[in-house]
Amino acid sequence: MVRRIAVLALASLLMSCMSSADRKIQKLPDYRLGYDDGCATATNQGANMRRGDMVRDDSLYDSDKAYRSGWASGHSACARMAPAGQANGPLSDPMLGGGH
Repeated sequence: MVRRIAVLALASLLMSCMSSADRKIQKLPDYRLGYDDGCATATNQGANMRRGDMVRDDSLYDSDKAYRSGWASGHSACARMAPAGQANGPLSDPMLGGGH
């Protein structure tokens, strides 16, 4: 029982340290730039990453942890928000003449 509590306390301590580091990275300008670029890629209608349609500064992505982390976070967050089958723009609404 004591061992289990010690393990949980250590895990909690490690998680709080990681959260603190993540918060520091998220305040950096390159994180925000990466986030915006990742989000732009995720919402770019018809984007094909193999064809090079992604929005990304490859030199920053390769060298800057904050940019790389921001790009991944932005891409992930915006990909989840985009409606299925539609990357960006207004939602199709047949009542407004926007349906296909």
